[in-house]
Amino acid sequence: MVFINYNYKLFPTIEDVERKSYGTLFYCLSLFILIYLFWDKDPYALISGFFIMTFGDGLAGLLGKSFNSKSWIFFEQKKSLYGTITMFLTSLIVVCSIGYSQQNSLNLNYFTIAFIATLLEQFSVLGIDNFIVPISSALFFNFLITS
Repeated sequence: MVFINYNYKLFPTIEDVERKSYGTLFYCLSLFILIYLFWDKDPYALISGFFIMTFGDGLAGLLGKSFNSKSWIFFEQKKSLYGTITMFLTSLIVVCSIGYSQQNSLNLNYFTIAFIATLLEQFSVLGIDNFIVPISSALFFNFLITS
C-alpha cells in the first residue's frame, strides 16, 4: 500500500516533502524489522524505536518548519535548531517514559539514546533517517536499558 501511494500519490499528504524521499517506505521497512527483532524479545525496545521516529521526527519537522531559527545544510538537507532540539527532547521524553514503565531509574543512557537518535536524524538523505533512527534507537535501548 505504501509503495503504491509513493508511486501514485493516492494520499498526497503522506508524501508531502519538498525533496525526493523514500521516507515512508523506509519507515514501514524499519517497523517490520523492529517487529521481527523485538516483538517477543523486548517490546519496550520496539516501542522506543517506533515512538522516537513517530513523535520525535514528526514534531521536529513540524516545529522546525513552523518557527524561524538558526539552520544549516547537512548533506544537502536543511536542518534547524528548533527541529533538532525538538527531536532531542521528544526522544528523551519517549525513552524516559518507556524506561520508567519498566521501573528503571533515570541515568545517562537515556540521554545517550536521545543524543544518538538526534544525531542520526541529521542524515535525512532520501529519507534514510526513517530507517536508521528507529532501528538504532531500539538497538541502543535494548543494549543500554533493557539488558
